Amino acid sequence: MTPRDVVEAALIGEGVILFLSLLILFGHAWTAARREERWRVPLERGRMAILDVVRTGRPTKADEQLLRGLPVRLQVRLFTEIVPSITGQSRDHLARLAQQIGLVPVAERMAAARDWRDRLHGVRLLAAVGGGAHVVPALLDDPDPAVRAEAVEWAGSHPTPELIERLVRLLPRTDRYGSFVVRDSLLRVGVEVVPPLARYLEKHNGRNAEPALDVAAGIPDVRFAPAALRLCRDPLPHVRARAAALAGAVGSEEAVGVLQTLVADDDAEVRAAAAAALGRLGHWPSATVIAPLLRDRAWIVRSQSALALRALGSPGLLYLRKGLSDEDAFAADIARQVLDLPDTSAERERWT
Repeated sequence: MTPRDVVEAALIGEGVILFLSLLILFGHAWTAARREERWRVPLERGRMAILDVVRTGRPTKADEQLLRGLPVRLQVRLFTEIVPSITGQSRDHLARLAQQIGLVPVAERMAAARDWRDRLHGVRLLAAVGGGAHVVPALLDDPDPAVRAEAVEWAGSHPTPELIERLVRLLPRTDRYGSFVVRDSLLRVGVEVVPPLARYLEKHNGRNAEPALDVAAGIPDVRFAPAALRLCRDPLPHVRARAAALAGAVGSEEAVGVLQTLVADDDAEVRAAAAAALGRLGHWPSATVIAPLLRDRAWIVRSQSALALRALGSPGLLYLRKGLSDEDAFAADIARQVLDLPDTSAERERWT
């Protein structure tokens, strides 16, 4: 066999493989299109039935029979399609309907599947319709980050003391979804988070403490005060800034002293956070400490200091009006901007 014959045979083989691949591809697309067309009308009827149940809360026998008659994959598709757009009582109606047609066990089986996409859809469905208590907690350590994130969302809607503890321990994670989903879930849980979060903050510093400080600032409680004051001296500026915000939200005489020290911090973010916290506390004697920051070289410090002075009432306003004639152009400009702000805008611009 000559080299030319070998090349021709290889080309023919590649052509056959390409032809078969295209045949499979178009065959799959044709089959999918036929299947979609076959179920198009029942699917639309099922969608309308679900919308009626969500609106009225009263499924009819015909609605149940129609939905039960759909393949499971289409039931899952209809429910997961509508879940993101409803809340409150409407979601309760949807959950009750899913239980009546037997979709919850299906979602639990999906959540335990080998394919990560099935697990993702299963957990997402369970978060909306309930169930999954014996399946989903294990997925907080799932190898796929999207599944982990969805499991965290589920845990935020089905909190138990054990799950709250696990969510708090997940805060330092820095993968693709990071700790932002964890923070959101903990904030949705509310005050039940305070004891385990306070214990966590007592033992952690630096980057591991940063996301926990964000959560604590959203649900301020006096039990966070010791950790907040300690972390105001953390080596990392981002941590000091967040600790200052938390100290201002919690409040105490000791917090005032620490915050007054932080207005002289080397980092602009920390100075801005400390000034804003003193304004939030309404500690009017601090006006004398905040006023010099109107001349700060960092805009964020000047703006937050001016807003803090405004929040302190008459003493702070006196310093702002005095700043209008300041020889420092930065100080005069920020004083004018903040004095001209309407009340709602001033509140919105303050550091949170």
